[in-house]
Amino acid sequence: MNHKTRSIIVVLLLAVVVAGCAKEPPKCSDESTFSLIRQIIVDQLGGREGVTDTELQENMKIELPRASAFDEKIKKFSCEAKLIAGGKIQLPITYESQLDDRNQHIVSVGGISRGDLFQLQYAINNGIKEGREAKKGGATHQPQTAPPAKSSSPSVSGTWKGSLEGDGEMKIKPATAGFDVALSVSSPSGCGGSIEGSASLVNDVLTLTKKEDDQVCTVTIKFSGDTAEVDENNCSYYHGAACGFSGTLNR
Repeated sequence: MNHKTRSIIVVLLLAVVVAGCAKEPPKCSDESTFSLIRQIIVDQLGGREGVTDTELQENMKIELPRASAFDEKIKKFSCEAKLIAGGKIQLPITYESQLDDRNQHIVSVGGISRGDLFQLQYAINNGIKEGREAKKGGATHQPQTAPPAKSSSPSVSGTWKGSLEGDGEMKIKPATAGFDVALSVSSPSGCGGSIEGSASLVNDVLTLTKKEDDQVCTVTIKFSGDTAEVDENNCSYYHGAACGFSGTLNR
Protein backbone atom coordinates (compact mmCIF):
# COMPACT_ATOMS: atom_id res chain seq x y z
CA MET A 1 0.00 0.00 0.00
CA ASN A 2 1.29 3.48 -0.85
CA HIS A 3 1.44 5.36 2.43
CA LYS A 4 1.29 8.70 0.62
CA THR A 5 -2.43 8.27 0.08
CA ARG A 6 -3.01 8.63 3.84
CA SER A 7 -1.26 12.00 4.11
CA ILE A 8 -3.58 14.81 3.03
CA ILE A 9 -2.95 18.52 3.52
CA VAL A 10 -5.77 20.17 5.43
CA VAL A 11 -6.89 23.48 3.91
CA LEU A 12 -9.90 25.10 5.53
CA LEU A 13 -11.86 28.34 5.19
CA LEU A 14 -13.70 30.49 7.70
CA ALA A 15 -15.23 33.94 7.15
CA VAL A 16 -16.43 36.67 9.48
CA VAL A 17 -17.56 40.24 8.83
CA VAL A 18 -14.89 42.84 9.46
CA ALA A 19 -16.10 45.78 11.52
CA GLY A 20 -16.13 49.06 9.63
CA CYS A 21 -15.05 49.59 6.03
CA ALA A 22 -11.58 48.09 5.86
CA LYS A 23 -9.55 48.81 2.73
CA GLU A 24 -6.96 46.10 3.41
CA PRO A 25 -7.23 42.67 5.06
CA PRO A 26 -5.87 42.25 8.59
CA LYS A 27 -2.15 41.57 8.44
CA CYS A 28 -0.42 38.24 9.10
CA SER A 29 0.36 39.30 12.68
CA ASP A 30 -3.10 40.74 13.45
CA GLU A 31 -4.86 39.14 16.44
CA SER A 32 -8.08 38.82 14.43
CA THR A 33 -6.17 36.66 11.94
CA PHE A 34 -4.70 34.57 14.77
CA SER A 35 -8.16 34.12 16.27
CA LEU A 36 -9.54 32.69 13.04
CA ILE A 37 -6.54 30.37 12.63
CA ARG A 38 -7.16 28.97 16.11
CA GLN A 39 -10.86 28.57 15.43
CA ILE A 40 -10.24 26.74 12.15
CA ILE A 41 -7.90 24.26 13.82
CA VAL A 42 -10.12 23.79 16.88
CA ASP A 43 -13.12 23.03 14.65
CA GLN A 44 -11.12 20.23 13.03
CA LEU A 45 -10.23 18.86 16.48
CA GLY A 46 -13.89 18.50 17.44
CA GLY A 47 -14.75 21.93 18.82
CA ARG A 48 -13.84 23.91 21.93
CA GLU A 49 -16.59 23.08 24.40
CA GLY A 50 -15.61 24.26 27.88
CA VAL A 51 -12.35 25.86 26.68
CA THR A 52 -11.92 29.59 27.33
CA ASP A 53 -10.36 32.10 24.94
CA THR A 54 -7.41 32.49 27.33
CA GLU A 55 -6.77 28.73 27.43
CA LEU A 56 -6.90 28.60 23.65
CA GLN A 57 -4.44 31.48 23.27
CA GLU A 58 -2.05 29.99 25.83
CA ASN A 59 -2.03 26.57 24.18
CA MET A 60 -2.09 27.62 20.52
CA LYS A 61 0.57 30.29 20.20
CA ILE A 62 1.47 31.67 16.79
CA GLU A 63 5.01 33.00 16.62
CA LEU A 64 7.24 34.59 13.99
CA PRO A 65 4.37 35.63 11.68
CA ARG A 66 5.54 37.11 8.41
CA ALA A 67 4.09 38.00 5.03
CA SER A 68 5.53 36.14 2.06
CA ALA A 69 3.43 38.05 -0.50
CA PHE A 70 0.64 40.59 -0.89
CA ASP A 71 -1.73 40.63 -3.86
CA GLU A 72 -3.13 44.13 -4.04
CA LYS A 73 -5.67 43.28 -6.74
CA ILE A 74 -7.52 40.71 -4.63
CA LYS A 75 -6.50 42.13 -1.24
CA LYS A 76 -4.73 39.04 0.05
CA PHE A 77 -1.74 38.48 2.36
CA SER A 78 0.11 35.17 2.03
CA CYS A 79 1.68 34.36 5.39
CA GLU A 80 4.00 31.97 7.23
CA ALA A 81 4.39 31.37 10.97
CA LYS A 82 5.25 28.80 13.64
CA LEU A 83 2.40 27.20 15.58
CA ILE A 84 3.25 26.07 19.14
CA ALA A 85 0.68 23.71 20.66
CA GLY A 86 0.59 23.09 24.41
CA GLY A 87 4.12 24.48 24.71
CA LYS A 88 5.45 21.19 23.29
CA ILE A 89 4.68 20.74 19.60
CA GLN A 90 6.08 23.19 17.02
CA LEU A 91 4.75 23.17 13.47
CA PRO A 92 5.37 25.51 10.54
CA ILE A 93 2.11 26.67 8.98
CA THR A 94 1.04 28.76 6.00
CA TYR A 95 -2.10 30.85 5.88
CA GLU A 96 -3.82 33.61 3.93
CA SER A 97 -5.70 36.70 5.11
CA GLN A 98 -8.03 38.22 2.55
CA LEU A 99 -11.01 40.57 2.06
CA ASP A 100 -13.74 39.63 -0.37
CA ASP A 101 -15.80 42.13 -2.37
CA ARG A 102 -18.09 42.68 0.65
CA ASN A 103 -15.19 43.36 3.01
CA GLN A 104 -15.51 40.01 4.74
CA HIS A 105 -12.36 38.67 6.35
CA ILE A 106 -11.45 35.25 4.94
CA VAL A 107 -8.65 33.17 6.46
CA SER A 108 -7.35 29.87 5.06
CA VAL A 109 -4.82 27.58 6.77
CA GLY A 110 -2.51 25.11 5.03
CA GLY A 111 0.44 22.83 5.72
CA ILE A 112 -1.28 20.72 8.41
CA SER A 113 -1.57 16.98 7.71
CA ARG A 114 -4.02 14.59 9.33
CA GLY A 115 -1.14 13.18 11.37
CA ASP A 116 -0.34 16.70 12.58
CA LEU A 117 -3.94 17.15 13.78
CA PHE A 118 -3.62 14.13 16.07
CA GLN A 119 -0.47 15.49 17.67
CA LEU A 120 -1.89 19.00 17.99
CA GLN A 121 -4.96 17.65 19.78
CA TYR A 122 -2.82 15.65 22.20
CA ALA A 123 -0.56 18.62 23.02
CA ILE A 124 -3.38 21.16 23.35
CA ASN A 125 -5.49 18.92 25.59
CA ASN A 126 -2.55 18.19 27.87
CA GLY A 127 -1.55 21.84 28.00
CA ILE A 128 -5.07 22.87 29.05
CA LYS A 129 -5.22 20.07 31.63
CA GLU A 130 -1.87 20.99 33.17
CA GLY A 131 -2.83 24.68 33.26
CA ARG A 132 -6.06 23.95 35.09
CA GLU A 133 -4.32 21.70 37.61
CA ALA A 134 -1.71 24.39 38.24
CA LYS A 135 -4.42 26.95 39.00
CA LYS A 136 -5.98 24.55 41.48
CA GLY A 137 -2.71 24.35 43.37
CA GLY A 138 -1.83 20.92 42.09
CA ALA A 139 1.24 22.08 40.24
CA THR A 140 3.62 21.60 43.20
CA HIS A 141 4.06 17.90 42.60
CA GLN A 142 3.12 17.95 38.93
CA PRO A 143 6.61 17.14 37.55
CA GLN A 144 6.66 13.86 39.47
CA THR A 145 3.23 12.60 38.42
CA ALA A 146 2.41 14.11 35.04
CA PRO A 147 3.23 12.25 31.80
CA PRO A 148 6.38 13.57 30.11
CA ALA A 149 6.04 15.82 27.09
CA LYS A 150 7.74 13.19 24.96
CA SER A 151 7.08 9.50 24.90
CA SER A 152 8.32 7.83 28.08
CA SER A 153 10.05 5.18 25.99
CA PRO A 154 13.60 5.99 24.81
CA SER A 155 13.59 2.76 22.75
CA VAL A 156 13.11 4.61 19.44
CA SER A 157 16.82 5.50 19.48
CA GLY A 158 19.05 3.40 17.28
CA THR A 159 19.40 2.29 13.67
CA TRP A 160 16.38 1.18 11.65
CA LYS A 161 16.48 -0.48 8.22
CA GLY A 162 13.93 -1.83 5.79
CA SER A 163 11.86 -1.13 2.72
CA LEU A 164 10.70 2.37 1.91
CA GLU A 165 10.21 3.29 -1.73
CA GLY A 166 13.65 1.77 -2.10
CA ASP A 167 16.15 0.60 0.51
CA GLY A 168 15.70 2.67 3.65
CA GLU A 169 17.77 3.45 6.71
CA MET A 170 17.00 5.68 9.69
CA LYS A 171 19.19 6.70 12.61
CA ILE A 172 17.66 8.24 15.72
CA LYS A 173 19.43 9.61 18.78
CA PRO A 174 18.20 11.64 21.77
CA ALA A 175 18.64 15.41 21.68
CA THR A 176 18.12 18.25 24.16
CA ALA A 177 14.62 18.86 22.84
CA GLY A 178 13.28 15.70 21.22
CA PHE A 179 15.33 13.52 18.90
CA ASP A 180 17.77 13.95 16.02
CA VAL A 181 16.65 11.93 12.99
CA ALA A 182 18.57 11.03 9.81
CA LEU A 183 16.51 9.21 7.15
CA SER A 184 17.75 8.01 3.75
CA VAL A 185 16.44 5.99 0.80
CA SER A 186 18.06 4.56 -2.34
CA SER A 187 16.88 2.35 -5.21
CA PRO A 188 18.55 0.26 -7.96
CA SER A 189 17.23 2.74 -10.51
CA GLY A 190 19.61 5.33 -9.10
CA CYS A 191 17.06 7.37 -7.21
CA GLY A 192 18.12 8.41 -3.74
CA GLY A 193 17.55 11.00 -1.09
CA SER A 194 17.95 11.91 2.55
CA ILE A 195 16.54 14.21 5.20
CA GLU A 196 17.66 14.99 8.73
CA GLY A 197 16.68 17.27 11.57
CA SER A 198 15.12 17.59 15.01
CA ALA A 199 11.85 15.76 15.65
CA SER A 200 9.27 15.63 18.44
CA LEU A 201 7.84 12.39 19.85
CA VAL A 202 4.28 12.29 21.17
CA ASN A 203 2.37 9.11 21.97
CA ASP A 204 4.84 6.92 20.00
CA VAL A 205 4.58 9.14 16.90
CA LEU A 206 7.72 10.97 15.81
CA THR A 207 7.27 14.01 13.54
CA LEU A 208 10.00 15.70 11.51
CA THR A 209 9.26 18.86 9.53
CA LYS A 210 11.59 20.67 7.14
CA LYS A 211 11.05 23.73 4.99
CA GLU A 212 12.81 24.55 1.75
CA ASP A 213 11.71 27.74 -0.03
CA ASP A 214 7.88 27.61 0.13
CA GLN A 215 7.66 23.81 0.47
CA VAL A 216 7.03 22.27 3.90
CA CYS A 217 7.94 18.57 4.16
CA THR A 218 6.47 16.46 6.96
CA VAL A 219 7.72 12.97 7.84
CA THR A 220 5.62 11.02 10.36
CA ILE A 221 7.01 7.86 11.99
CA LYS A 222 4.71 5.64 14.06
CA PHE A 223 6.42 3.10 16.31
CA SER A 224 5.09 -0.28 17.41
CA GLY A 225 7.76 -2.30 19.20
CA ASP A 226 10.62 -2.87 16.76
CA THR A 227 8.60 -1.73 13.73
CA ALA A 228 8.39 1.83 12.42
CA GLU A 229 5.77 2.89 9.86
CA VAL A 230 7.07 5.89 7.91
CA ASP A 231 4.78 8.28 6.05
CA GLU A 232 5.59 11.52 4.28
CA ASN A 233 3.91 14.54 2.80
CA ASN A 234 5.32 17.03 0.30
CA CYS A 235 8.92 15.76 0.55
CA SER A 236 9.88 15.21 -3.11
CA TYR A 237 12.51 17.97 -2.81
CA TYR A 238 14.57 15.64 -0.62
CA HIS A 239 14.42 12.50 -2.80
CA GLY A 240 13.03 13.23 -6.27
CA ALA A 241 10.05 11.67 -8.00
CA ALA A 242 11.23 8.06 -8.48
CA CYS A 243 11.45 7.05 -4.81
CA GLY A 244 10.26 8.23 -1.41
CA PHE A 245 10.40 7.88 2.38
CA SER A 246 7.10 6.00 2.88
CA GLY A 247 7.34 2.38 4.03
CA THR A 248 8.30 0.14 6.93
CA LEU A 249 11.56 -0.05 8.87
CA ASN A 250 12.69 -2.53 11.52
CA ARG A 251 15.35 -2.30 14.18
